[in-house]
Amino acid sequence: GVKIKGIYAADKHKDTLFYINRLQTNILDFKKLSNGKLIFGKTSIDGLNLKMKKYKGEDKTNLDEFIAAFDDGKPGTGKFLMKVAQMNVTSSRFRLIDENLEHPKVLDFTKLNGQLDFFKIKGPVVTADIKQLSLLDHRGLLVENMVTNFTYSKENIRLEKLNLKTKESTLVGDVILKYKPKDFSDFNNRVVFDVNMEKASVSSNELNYFYNEFGKNLRFYLSTHLTGTLNNFTTHDLRLLDTNDSEIIGTVNFKNLFNKKGAFYMKGNFDRVTSNYTNLKGILPRVLGESLPETLHKLGRVDLVGDIELTKTKIDADIYLMSGLGELNTQLAMTNINNINNATIGINHDKINTITRLLTIISKTLFLSRLPTSSNGSLLNDKTGKSLTKSTITGLLKKCERFGTTLNRIHSFSA
Repeated sequence: GVKIKGIYAADKHKDTLFYINRLQTNILDFKKLSNGKLIFGKTSIDGLNLKMKKYKGEDKTNLDEFIAAFDDGKPGTGKFLMKVAQMNVTSSRFRLIDENLEHPKVLDFTKLNGQLDFFKIKGPVVTADIKQLSLLDHRGLLVENMVTNFTYSKENIRLEKLNLKTKESTLVGDVILKYKPKDFSDFNNRVVFDVNMEKASVSSNELNYFYNEFGKNLRFYLSTHLTGTLNNFTTHDLRLLDTNDSEIIGTVNFKNLFNKKGAFYMKGNFDRVTSNYTNLKGILPRVLGESLPETLHKLGRVDLVGDIELTKTKIDADIYLMSGLGELNTQLAMTNINNINNATIGINHDKINTITRLLTIISKTLFLSRLPTSSNGSLLNDKTGKSLTKSTITGLLKKCERFGTTLNRIHSFSA
């Protein structure tokens, strides 16, 4: 075997490409060394420090440049080849830096320990069968173990047959990132994710390392097929359950979740939403949860089916809703929800039970009605002080529907 200490390689900018504190390996084919082909048997690497960096104004990383010096880039004919039958890595670090980005530090993994079988570098393509890997991400996420078939190329990163375990979460599935070389300069809008979550148990605390929009100490059990960029992705066939028995089943499209300057947008086709105000507010990102009026808690536990389209200023919904206060089958359109004093609403209703109490809560929930209410929650005529009848409210709704009148002016009609 071969034992080497203190291996150092610099890039063309005379910065560190990699450093290895101690390497022990077996060279399986000395004849191929002169042709740029490195064939190793069982290898142990301690204290690897690999810094993969793309400098300002450059298209290739320093690792790409290093490999290109040995390789003509043609599949099957390139000179550079490195194969390791089994690689054990301890006390190591990996960094990915892109100086063309607003935030250059893309990845910084420390405390890297693991076993990689069939590790191979052929031209610009890196593959490995990761049998075990633990690491600490620079944002604070501790990966206790990761098992996957790994591929890195100029077009994609693939984590297939992924089994991931962190301190508080687990995930089984496949993760694929698709891109062109320049797409990382606009990562949130151009790098395409294709994530198949067969099953996952996810902690909100760990989600907040990457997207700090969730409540604390929440747990979600989910499966879905997520496709798209971070600022325009769809969760297909989403099934989500939390520890409070809230459930969301459907397909949901999100836009501009990671774009502070863009207009947030969500469109969901829901086969089932079961929750209450408190739990739903915790499940949703703050950009959504904080927009839910607090009086929604009066509805209690709600079961909902239908389509909802939501921005920061409007809601369009075609839903069937059941709660302890009644049922509602309606088409609902609201505008100016970011300015509640000028918000408007249009409703088409087919069936409403316990209508007075339910409509009172809906109108107050949306901050659109100034109608007085009695002690039992019934709507009152602000002129006579008497409870409005079901037929009267139905008539008022029809007038609203016919003339496009807003609910905050419903009390101006004579009962």
